[in-house]
Amino acid sequence: MFRTAWLSVLVCATLGAAPSHRARVYFDRAHNELPIPPGMTALASHLNLEIVNAGVPITPASLKSTRLLYLRAPSGQFTDAERQAIVAFVNGGGSLLVVLDEEKRQHLEVTRVNDIIAPFGLKLTPDTPYLPNPGALAIRGAINRANREVPYDGGRAVEGGHAFAFQLDEQGKPGLPYGAWAISKTGGRVVVLSEGMASLFLGSPTGKRLTKWDGDDSVYFGKDASIFMEEVIAWLIGR
Repeated sequence: MFRTAWLSVLVCATLGAAPSHRARVYFDRAHNELPIPPGMTALASHLNLEIVNAGVPITPASLKSTRLLYLRAPSGQFTDAERQAIVAFVNGGGSLLVVLDEEKRQHLEVTRVNDIIAPFGLKLTPDTPYLPNPGALAIRGAINRANREVPYDGGRAVEGGHAFAFQLDEQGKPGLPYGAWAISKTGGRVVVLSEGMASLFLGSPTGKRLTKWDGDDSVYFGKDASIFMEEVIAWLIGR
């Protein structure tokens, strides 16, 4: 639990060719989300982000000066007022990143996340049939500069929008959408990911697909989680 409502945890970085203007990322903690993943520290340095650890309800005032609202694995319910504030934020040109894992961790009906992303033509499905450690593939395109191998092990699919990352099937071929993006009529950007491992920067160069977890995270397929997440957030903030 955080004793303060606000705590700016990752501020300023001017390494290498990092942009000079800091983009404010609002990392929601008001809906039972876990702390900011440690891998965000390097990402914040590369992209020159100010990440705000936010433990208060989402309102138009709390989102002031925010470039990106990050909802990573919420398990608490968003109120109607919060939903309206988020939709208005995106329709006002802000960006939104939503990550939701499988049902045993985050319940669709409890969180009401689909009510938030529906205005942008996106929807998270119930859990897809489980396949151990199949991984996912993000395709080179609007977001990713090259094909990226990312982890996936038990989650959902995303309907609508523009699919850019896909669960791999048993033969290693792209199947159901794992990630999709949309742009509102006013230019607000939205990305939805239907499983949380990449957002935790998991996956390993030595990981082998279809290998069950044995307590060692290095078995997870998906060597490109870090660059994948950096490219996703860079696209969302317009860099």
